[in-house]
Amino acid sequence: MTSQTLDVLTVSEFCEAVGISRSTWHKLKRQGKAPAIVNIGGIQRIRREAIEAWLSENEARATADAAHNSAERAEPLCV
Repeated sequence: MTSQTLDVLTVSEFCEAVGISRSTWHKLKRQGKAPAIVNIGGIQRIRREAIEAWLSENEARATADAAHNSAERAEPLCV
């Protein structure tokens, strides 16, 4: 039985799926910005639901940042 049949991913599977390196994973984890982790017998697993929530949070943050940056670059209104 693989971890995927349990609807969880290993950290390596997660990194591969989202296209990040292990060093980036560790950086995110240190910053408290990684998806929620489940420890099973000392082995870290990430539930698919946690990944979906993490992706949604990052998408919302990126959208808000883009809107904020766009507003800062806008030309002042001249009448």
